Amino acid sequence: MTVSSRTRSKSREASSRRTIDALVGAALFAIAIAIIPVVFALFSGGGPTRGTTTAFASAPSGNYALVAKMNRTDDAIYAVPVDGSAPMQVADVPHLDGFGSNGAVSPDGRSLALVTVDAGSPANPGASLLLVDLGTGALTRLAVGVDPQQTPVWSPDGRTVVVSRLQSTTGALANVSFAAVAADLSGERSLWTANAVLGAYAVGFDPGGRFVAVTIDGRGSTLVRDGQEGTRLSTQITRDWRLSPDGTQLAFVEADVSDGLRYSGHVISLTGDSPRSATQAGPASQSLGVAWAPGGQPTFGQERGATGEARGQTVAGFDIPLAYSSDGAALAVQHWSGTGFSDPGALDMQIVVNGERRPLDDFARFYGWAAR
Repeated sequence: MTVSSRTRSKSREASSRRTIDALVGAALFAIAIAIIPVVFALFSGGGPTRGTTTAFASAPSGNYALVAKMNRTDDAIYAVPVDGSAPMQVADVPHLDGFGSNGAVSPDGRSLALVTVDAGSPANPGASLLLVDLGTGALTRLAVGVDPQQTPVWSPDGRTVVVSRLQSTTGALANVSFAAVAADLSGERSLWTANAVLGAYAVGFDPGGRFVAVTIDGRGSTLVRDGQEGTRLSTQITRDWRLSPDGTQLAFVEADVSDGLRYSGHVISLTGDSPRSATQAGPASQSLGVAWAPGGQPTFGQERGATGEARGQTVAGFDIPLAYSSDGAALAVQHWSGTGFSDPGALDMQIVVNGERRPLDDFARFYGWAAR
C-alpha cells in the first residue's frame, strides 16, 4: 500500500514517540487490559489469503533484514538485502487502524510469525497469530485471542510458535498462559500459566529444549523453564532478554529504580542450577538493547561515550542493537540522534556492515534476519 510522504512522516513520528516512551517510561511492562473476545467463527479460517511468488523467492544468496513500513491500516513487509540492493516487498498485513505487528523470523528463514491486532477496537484490541510465507506472501491465521503486547517465539525446529494470552486480571495482576501453536495448522497445546503476575514474557528455548520465560511480580524478575521457577534475575524489572545462539546464556537489561532509573546489562549461564548474573556494562554507563554475535559475546547498547558501544558506533548519537545476521557480518540497530536515554532524539533504523551504515529509510520495525 502506497501512502503520501505526509502520512509516512506522521507514521514515523508516531513510531518514534512510542519507542521513546518504551525506553524511558515508568510503565515499561504494564499489562494490557483484558481482550474483549470477537466472534471466533470470524477468525477460525486458517487458509492463505494471498499466494503469488515474491521477489524474495528467487533472490540471490545473502543476508536479508525483514522489516516493515507501518501504515495506518497495514504493515508492508520487506526483505532488505545487506549488500544495499533495493528492498523487496513480501506481503501486506492488514491491522486495526493505528496498530502495528510484532514478529519473529523462523529458524529456517522461510516464514515470519506475526502478532497482529486485527479485531476489536483501539480500547479493546483483539490480536491473531499470523504466519507469512516469505516465498509466496501468503498469510495464514494460526491462532486468535492472543496478547497483542508480545513478540512470538519460535521453537528451535521451527514447528511451533509460542504465544501468550491474558487469562484473567485482578487489579494490576494477571494470569498469563503460554501455548505452543503448530505452524502446520495442526492445532495448539497449552504449556503453563503464570499466576498473579505483572507480566510474563516468552524468551526462547534452552539447550535441553525447555521453554524459557521471564515473570515479573512483586518479588522482581524470575527465570522460568517449562513452568518451573528458577533463578531470580533481579529484585527489579528486567527487559531486553536475549538468549545466546546456542541457548546456554541469557543476556538482559535490569531497570533499577531504587535510586532514580538506571539500566544495566547482565548475563547468566543457563547450564547450572543456580547461575549468578554478571554485569557487562561499565560502572559509569547505562545499557539498553542487546544482540548476540554468533559464537561471541553480547553487545549492549550504551549511551554515547561509554565503553563497549555497539559495533560501528562512530557517529553522533547512540545505537540500540537489535540482532546480528547469522554470519555475524551485519548488525541491525535503532540509531538515535540524541545524547542519551533521557534525551534520545530522532530514530533511524540502520544496518551496520564493516563500519558502514546503511539507513533503512521509512522502515519502522525490524523482525529479524533471513539468509538465502
